[in-house]
Amino acid sequence: MTLGQRISEYRKKLGISQEELGARLGVSRQAVSKWETDIASPDMENLLALSREFGISVAELTATPEETPMEAPAPEPSPTGKGFPWKGLCFALLACVLILGVLWWNARSHVEPSSSAQEEPEGPQTDFALVFDWMEPPEFLELGEQQGEYPFGVDLFLQGPDTVLTGDNGETVHTLGDLDEDHFRLSYSEYEDSGSTYRGITLLECNGSKEISTPRGIHIGSTRADVVTAYGTDLVYCLKEEGDDILVPHDYYYAYQTEAAPTYALCLFLQDGLVVGIRMENVMDMGLDAYAVDNLNTFPILSNGDPDFSHRREPERKDMDETQIVYSAWNQLVTNQNLSAEDRYGYRRDVFTNLPEMDWQEFMQLGGSDDPVTTAEAFADWLRNQESFSEGEIYYIQRGSMAKGLDGAYSENYDSILAAALAYDPVGFAKQLAYDSGADESQLRTHVLMSAAYGIDYTPARASAAVEKLDAAIGTNALTEEENAWARLLRYYLANPNDGDYSDYPKTPEELPS
Repeated sequence: MTLGQRISEYRKKLGISQEELGARLGVSRQAVSKWETDIASPDMENLLALSREFGISVAELTATPEETPMEAPAPEPSPTGKGFPWKGLCFALLACVLILGVLWWNARSHVEPSSSAQEEPEGPQTDFALVFDWMEPPEFLELGEQQGEYPFGVDLFLQGPDTVLTGDNGETVHTLGDLDEDHFRLSYSEYEDSGSTYRGITLLECNGSKEISTPRGIHIGSTRADVVTAYGTDLVYCLKEEGDDILVPHDYYYAYQTEAAPTYALCLFLQDGLVVGIRMENVMDMGLDAYAVDNLNTFPILSNGDPDFSHRREPERKDMDETQIVYSAWNQLVTNQNLSAEDRYGYRRDVFTNLPEMDWQEFMQLGGSDDPVTTAEAFADWLRNQESFSEGEIYYIQRGSMAKGLDGAYSENYDSILAAALAYDPVGFAKQLAYDSGADESQLRTHVLMSAAYGIDYTPARASAAVEKLDAAIGTNALTEEENAWARLLRYYLANPNDGDYSDYPKTPEELPS
């Protein structure tokens, strides 16, 4: 029987919980749990306190598995009752040796229930770990290989249920807490080797608890100054993430990577100057330069943590084609925080008016990124996530749907841009379809109708709201006869979704069924 098993046995004989025993001794429940599972050993002061609580000697509490003092027979008395007690002295010396030996052994290592010795780790070996500060001593989970059952020896005392699911790549994902508020998420995959189960942790993130920190002491609520002091200019400034699956609303975030672990990344999300979310992940699928300075979304920082835009690369204004004009104007809009309202208007106009004539393949090469695709994706995200569109901008978005080089996956990406403009102003969208530019736009109009309807099909609520707005406008004096006709045709597509297959649908208002 190990020391931990003996502590557990005597505690149960008293009929008290780990928490109650910890309260009596002035230690946490977690400390008692570690003693009983032989993960850690009590020091001499706690051994004495345990002995007093259990009503036994330290020798009985720390007896080796080969000798149980509780069952040992009493020593035989001296035949004469006189003389020097040699036998008693020997027993006393033996007990002292045993006690010292057990204490020394338990101080160096712990014995697992399987009797295999394992050295207790002292702490995270890299910067890519989350430390659970409420533990005594603090415990941690770090990216990479880790052995043992979930949660790998760490007690996660967070409010909310533990939701377990299988991720897109077959990994196991644990989410504790409410995703909209405080939560902790752990993602890992596992494999067997020589009879042992190993788990490779690929994601760690939290957005609520101040008792979870990085190895350098950064936690929810830390200031920007704290972050910069802890990680210095090794940080990269990143523009705000967009989308529905972001960890937490934020103004911007810092990314941190090291040459020693190039596939790992630490992201610290800040809002109003405070850390509001922490994410650590293996970014192998994103490439080793996932957070490298790219002149579009990520930038080096100054000593105070501000982004350093001084090395932005922009094509010169003279002799620029439409693609270069769009890139230059967009680059100013997303990186220059000091633009006047007039300048922002001018650059935004340059972006939209040149959409129909730009070359998307050429555009991808202007960002200076090792992965040109990210340039086009970042631009498409920016267009899709605008808070508003004027009718003139909607016109250019429609005409830009057949721009040069916009094919394949990029064409589907552009469908979502058309859907965003349609959802914002369905009536304005119909009016721009009806606009006669003097050119043969039959092919373009058909393409816009099908693409916009396909894009908005992914969000039925937005499609339904668009139909309601069209219904309110149709038949009123707000639209001309031509605009009314195209509004009805647009409504037909939205009210009859067909998963992108609109080959048999009417192409003009005249073809609408009566």
